[in-house]
Amino acid sequence: MDEKFFNINQRFQELRLLVSENDLNLATRRLMDFASDFEIDRRLRNQIVFLRAKYNKNANKEENTKQEENDQLLRELLELLDSLEADILLRNAPKTDREKTFEQAKDDYWRSQYLIYDNEDQVLAFEGKNLYKNYPSVGFSLANIHLKLRLGEMTGIVGENGNGKTTMLRIAAGDLKIHEGTLRYPAFQVPDGDWYKIKQQIAFIPQHLKSWKGFLKDNLHFAAANHGIFGSANEEIVEFVLHRLGLTRYAECTWNEISSGYKLRFELAKALVWQPKLLILDEPLANLDINTKLLFLQDMRLLANSARNPMAILLSSQQLYEIESVVDNILFLKNGEPIYNGKVKDFEKNRNFNTFEIAGDFDRATLSQALIGLKDFTITDTGQAFLVEVNREVSADMLLKMLLTTPYKLSYFRDISQSTRKLFY
Repeated sequence: MDEKFFNINQRFQELRLLVSENDLNLATRRLMDFASDFEIDRRLRNQIVFLRAKYNKNANKEENTKQEENDQLLRELLELLDSLEADILLRNAPKTDREKTFEQAKDDYWRSQYLIYDNEDQVLAFEGKNLYKNYPSVGFSLANIHLKLRLGEMTGIVGENGNGKTTMLRIAAGDLKIHEGTLRYPAFQVPDGDWYKIKQQIAFIPQHLKSWKGFLKDNLHFAAANHGIFGSANEEIVEFVLHRLGLTRYAECTWNEISSGYKLRFELAKALVWQPKLLILDEPLANLDINTKLLFLQDMRLLANSARNPMAILLSSQQLYEIESVVDNILFLKNGEPIYNGKVKDFEKNRNFNTFEIAGDFDRATLSQALIGLKDFTITDTGQAFLVEVNREVSADMLLKMLLTTPYKLSYFRDISQSTRKLFY
């Protein structure tokens, strides 16, 4: 795994760009990530939390009032960034010899703040070798699984229903006993087989969430206390996570008063208050609208990448395109066995063909006639769209331009040349 070393100037450039683009939602979230990742002045940390809470409270106000509030928030964010940068680079930089440049001193300080890993065991939150789980009563087996989950990485398990996704999640979570193979959690730094201590570092969020009683905020305090966080530390982490995940307005709400998307965010908040090393989610996108999905996945990516408390994230989903856009690795299961297990970027890297999904007001014969100018191509009717395979020299732009010159209406076009979507066919 690459060193967890982020250039401090890049982080500030990111924050200033978000503020300049008036993206207050992401800017305030990334500021909170900054406060979580680094040692900063408590006064500035409290101000960051306050500004995020202020943004959350503005969200449902009338447009005119919200605009005025956000304009003021924008000015406060700019002032805060100046104060934050000055405080971190000047107050925290170590005393050095005069011969040492300020840039070198700054580099030394920030390098000391990050997690630097010396070997793979320090980043392996989970390693499963030769995993086998058999269900003889239904004639199903999960077999030949080799899986590594690293801190700072996201891994997606995909495939049709009934192919072993949830079984694999529950094995990694320590909820199912395997019949063959070995399980390790080296980054947890606890003895193998000590399941009590292992499971204390794993958060599992099931597809069907259990209802809870009382107020949302009180449940977060209870979750933190269950992991040994009490007093002012409990108060501080709950407030921080509430605002970071946009739950400010729902702190005093009950289960029946919040939507499915915020119930999921509550489950995530309940895990983040005690900072697990491995986060496992079963079909988290199933009941979310498109905007909520994108926001949730963005947060998953940002939280996994935390410099101070990186997590390994394992999630299953049938929302393949959304998952592939954020995860590092894909495990594609079919009939309980992997048909792809590796980096997303490496799938079909050395392919000879490009593959596209196409739909419109044409039949197979008409589409074939429209592509007659291509040397080699195949068309497969999937029932919902046509799967067109062409030589790799034919790009998406080339094929799309060719189709747009026809009199037929094109309603759907997607390049799946490097998507595991191909494995469904």
